Amino acid sequence: MEDAVPDTTHSLALISAVDPALLSLIDLALSGEDAVVIRARLLPQEGPEGTVRLVSTGGLDQEPVSLDLPMPTHCHTCSLREVLVAVAQDRAIQDPGGTTVVLLPPAIELVHLVPRLAQELEEAGRAEGLDLRLAGVAHALEAHTAQDELLEHHPLSERGLEAHPEDARCTGEVHMVNLGYADLILSLGQDEAGAGADLIEHLRPHSSLLLPGLDAPLLDCLLAINHDAGAAVGRVHPATTQAWGGPDGHGVWTLDLFATLPFHPGRLRELVADLAGHGLCARGCFWLPSRPGRVCAWEVAGGALSVGDAGSWAEAPDLPWAGQGRAGALDGVGLVDGAASGAGPASGGPDAVRGGAAPGEPRCHLVVTGVGDPRVREQVRQAFDRVLLRSEEMSHALAWIGVDDGLGDWFGGEG
Repeated sequence: MEDAVPDTTHSLALISAVDPALLSLIDLALSGEDAVVIRARLLPQEGPEGTVRLVSTGGLDQEPVSLDLPMPTHCHTCSLREVLVAVAQDRAIQDPGGTTVVLLPPAIELVHLVPRLAQELEEAGRAEGLDLRLAGVAHALEAHTAQDELLEHHPLSERGLEAHPEDARCTGEVHMVNLGYADLILSLGQDEAGAGADLIEHLRPHSSLLLPGLDAPLLDCLLAINHDAGAAVGRVHPATTQAWGGPDGHGVWTLDLFATLPFHPGRLRELVADLAGHGLCARGCFWLPSRPGRVCAWEVAGGALSVGDAGSWAEAPDLPWAGQGRAGALDGVGLVDGAASGAGPASGGPDAVRGGAAPGEPRCHLVVTGVGDPRVREQVRQAFDRVLLRSEEMSHALAWIGVDDGLGDWFGGEG
C-alpha cells in the first residue's frame, strides 16, 4: 500500500468578538491545540501611522512572542488585511499543512475585512506557489449579554473600542453584521441564556454552525470549513437579507416584511420612528420612486438606525432563493409573515420570488427581530404598510424622478 500524500495546504482561520476578555478566553482554550494562535491588535496612536501588534502565546508553558508592525495605510482595516496576508504567506512557508488561527482586534466588522482578504490570499497563493486556504470565520459572543448588547445602545467608545475618534458605532451594529457573515457562531452560555440565546438563533443564518461554548471542538469545526466570501456577503447584503427565525419560547420574534411597491419618501420621513421601533434589530432594503435604480439600505441595531445607499439593483448579489420560489420560507418557528399590500403570491416563472420581484428588480424587504411586547411588532407592521406607495399613487411615481425627495441628508445628496 502506498503511503498517503501529506496535505501541504496551510489553513488560516479567523475569530472575531466585541469583548476583548472573550478573545482572551478563546486564546486560552486554544492553547493546547495543534495550531499557532495569533492575537491581533490595532494601536492607531503608536508610531507615525499607527501599529498592528501581533502576539502569539504559543502555549501555557511558553513566553508570548510579540511583533509590532507599522500600519502601511491610513485605513485600519486595509492595514490589518495587508498584515494578515503577509502572516499567512510566512506561515504557509514555515509550516506547510499547518494551521494559524487569528483572533481579530475587538469590534472588527467581518464584511469589511474578510472578502478582500480571501481574494488577496488566493492571489498571493497563486503568485507565490503556496498551498493556502481561508478556513472558517467565526464570531464569538456571550449569550447572557446578547439581548442587552444587540438591542440597547452601547457605544464602542464607552468601552475604549472605537476605531477612531469619530467612530460612533455601537455593540449591536458589530454583533448583527458579524452574526450574519460568520460561518460559525461561538455562543458562550447558549444553553442557559433564555431570550439571549433565542435572539442569537434568530439573527444567525441557517447555514452557519452554532457552538454552545468553549467545550465544543472549535478548531476542528473551523478547519472543516472553506470560507465562501461571496455567500457570506450575500447573507448580510441589504438586498438579499433573509428571515431565519428561531425558537419563540422566550418571546423572541422575527417579522418578515415584503412588498414590491416603493416607500413614499414623505411618509417614510414622517413615520421613520414607528418603522424603526424601540429595542429591535432590523435589516433589509427598500426603494424610492425618487431613486428607482438604487438599493436603499435599512439597519436598526443597538437603538441606532442607519439608512444609506447600497449600490444599484443591477449590481446587488443574486437572491438566495432565486429559482426556488419562496414558499415555505416563513414556516420556521418564531417567524411572522408580514407581507404588506404590495406583495402577492410568487408568480412568473422559475426566477420569480416572493411578491413577484425577480432578481435585480426593486423591492422593499425588512426583517425585524424583537423580544416580547407584541404592540411594538404590530406598530412596525402597520408603519411598513402605511409608508408604502399606494397602488393608486403608482401612476404618478415617475413624477418623483429628479425631484428633491427631502431625504438628501440621509443619503448624502439630493434625490
